[in-house]
Amino acid sequence: MPVDYQHIQDQVRDMGQKNPARVEMIRKKRERGLEKLHEMARHPEVLKQRVDQARLVNPALRCAIPGDEVMDAAHTLPDLPGPVTLLAADGSQIFSDRHAEAEYSLVNVGAIQMRPGETPRESIRSHLIYHDQFYTPNGVISDEAVALMRDLEERRLLANLARQAPRPVVTLTDGQLEFFREPRETPEFARAFDEYLEVLRELCQLGVSTAGYVDRPKGDLVVRLLELALVPDEALRQVGKERPLAGITDEMLFNAILMNPGERSAVFAIQSISAHHFTGDLALHFFYLNVGLPGAPYLARVETPAWVIQDPLLLASLHATLIAQCRILGRRPFPYALHRAHEVAVVTYEDKNKLAEMILAELNRQGIVADKSHKQSSKDLPGRTRHEL
Repeated sequence: MPVDYQHIQDQVRDMGQKNPARVEMIRKKRERGLEKLHEMARHPEVLKQRVDQARLVNPALRCAIPGDEVMDAAHTLPDLPGPVTLLAADGSQIFSDRHAEAEYSLVNVGAIQMRPGETPRESIRSHLIYHDQFYTPNGVISDEAVALMRDLEERRLLANLARQAPRPVVTLTDGQLEFFREPRETPEFARAFDEYLEVLRELCQLGVSTAGYVDRPKGDLVVRLLELALVPDEALRQVGKERPLAGITDEMLFNAILMNPGERSAVFAIQSISAHHFTGDLALHFFYLNVGLPGAPYLARVETPAWVIQDPLLLASLHATLIAQCRILGRRPFPYALHRAHEVAVVTYEDKNKLAEMILAELNRQGIVADKSHKQSSKDLPGRTRHEL
């Protein structure tokens, strides 16, 4: 038996018994958070000062920063400013497997270009990682490094398509824009990060409205901001450790503010340990967006750089385009173009097997014998594999 279900059942029962108390605790914290949000919405400068004070004693501070808009405001859905070219990219990968016959990884990136009245166009880029790329100064390429290459390839593809696309252009990727990957101290990360910033600069020069879309967000950057107003000055060093609102998310707060479909929250800037890399036009911001239906709110988090926030037309175009895209999928709102990009980019089990066959066939033609590890060979044995004494 792979799992001790009897022991797990005891823990599940304990979880259920404690749940009502936890629900009540979350409800009270949510009320406290909303009360503080409405209060501090009239005093944003006080919060900005608290952020400045806190990051002096805690450089790793991660929270929201109030922008120019009223923090508890709900902004109605604007009209689309005309036909928009939408570019969405997503990626998938095959991570290295030390038990397989051959050593390689794969990054596969797909994109969709959509414009009213035109047939959607697909693009795909596949990159095999082998030999010199597979072996880094730190050893065999890590899964994080492969994921980093995938994220960068998504942005490169969007920039390439945006150069030739009819204006105005909106580009989307799935997930945050902060380009957060571990380990961040490696030369590979530094090179990829510099290239990523160059891609963002190019999109800025092209006047593109670019964004990262976070479905079902669980972030608490605004909550952490409000906590700065709940702790005394002498406790600022403990911000991040002392969490008076721990357990609630930004989504829980803005669900009570974004009551109507299509509404967006105020825009906030991001304070983080990597914020000093994203400066000027590249400074990262975010807002929450109700992409749901009447009576069924559903919030997404949208990250976008400063050059989009500072241009009312770009921000309105992004806002309206996202809502239009989410409405295509009806009761399961999600940007249709991102859904299509995922379908283009996904590497299936059959794809993985076919690629492995291609690689092994080429190795055989070169007279190279490739074998699986003994462990994998044992797993692949048909039928019973346990030895009975």
